[in-house]
Amino acid sequence: MNQRSACRMTLQLLQTRNMTTQQSTVSNLGSIILGICIFLSVYADEFSSRSMQCIIGRGLSRAKLQAAKFIDCILLTINSYLILVILVFLLNLIFGTNLLPSEKTMIYAAFLTSALKAIGYGTISAIFLYKSSNVAGATVVDILLYMVLFLFIDMIASSAPLAPIIMIHRNCFTGRVYQIYSRIVLGQPFIGILVNTLVIYVGGALGISMLVFRKRELEF
Repeated sequence: MNQRSACRMTLQLLQTRNMTTQQSTVSNLGSIILGICIFLSVYADEFSSRSMQCIIGRGLSRAKLQAAKFIDCILLTINSYLILVILVFLLNLIFGTNLLPSEKTMIYAAFLTSALKAIGYGTISAIFLYKSSNVAGATVVDILLYMVLFLFIDMIASSAPLAPIIMIHRNCFTGRVYQIYSRIVLGQPFIGILVNTLVIYVGGALGISMLVFRKRELEF
């Protein structure tokens, strides 16, 4: 009886470690490497080769071009993460990983929030790209959004838990994304905050980038 209990506990620990590893892989690979690759794939080539100027010169409006790039970013993100979801599903099936429903929810919630970060950070970084046409600088902004900014805010909120700082920590884009993740995992309603975050942050960033690009003189 003791041996069975020990074996069962060992299997549970291995299963938990496997789930944690998968979730960590999704967060690291999906949120940083894949997100930056998506940003570069959508925006870098046209700004580097100046093909965007040629498209605008042929009569396509800047707003339509930016909307098309935004849709391209969404579609590329969805396709990329669908491939990752299928890959993780197949690997769990092949290796017989019997994850609990709550553990599957955590993994797939990590995929969803990573996709949200890729779209949100890409749209925010595009503001700097449309302003300067500097692909390297906009990529640095994208990396800072992923790896530095929220960690800095979190560190300040932890060391100096003042009301304004806590409000910024909770209501910045990354804080909203983490709230969405927590609500999905806990089985709480999340559609409202999801729609609100997309409209305010992603839609707002797209609107700002359109205003910035509309007033900018292009070099042909």
